[in-house]
Amino acid sequence: MTTLLEEKDAIHETLANYCFYVDAGELDQWANLFTEDATFDAGALAKCTGRATIQGFLAAALRPWSTTMPPMKHCVMNEIITVNGDEARAKSYIIVILAPGEGQLSIGLAGRYEDQLVKQEGRWLFKTRTVHPDFLGDLGPLAGALAKGE
Repeated sequence: MTTLLEEKDAIHETLANYCFYVDAGELDQWANLFTEDATFDAGALAKCTGRATIQGFLAAALRPWSTTMPPMKHCVMNEIITVNGDEARAKSYIIVILAPGEGQLSIGLAGRYEDQLVKQEGRWLFKTRTVHPDFLGDLGPLAGALAKGE
């Protein structure tokens, strides 16, 4: 039987993997962090239900970069996690840093995640992930894709 600290550590790893997989363009691994019937809700930017739909949304949003991934880093911090058996809630801050040009950095988004996670087959997965984009900066080509609802 795992301890509460081990469960929280596993959830921290899910939160971190989300960022690493997006930034590396590993869309299959990223999508597998969600349950089959998950909901991803970013307010006016996007709302998707179902793992396949969520993965399709991200693929379309990243399409402007074609075969290369956008130079971006997702940074999650200040995680607060509550575990209740095989269910958990997490909230954290998110900052997305973009490198639009040589020697340039910008904050594309700063906000919060609110997550409901469930443990399935020994893994913590997102049941719902709600993004609250408190501050939007220049998202570059990603902004156009999001605006079209792709």
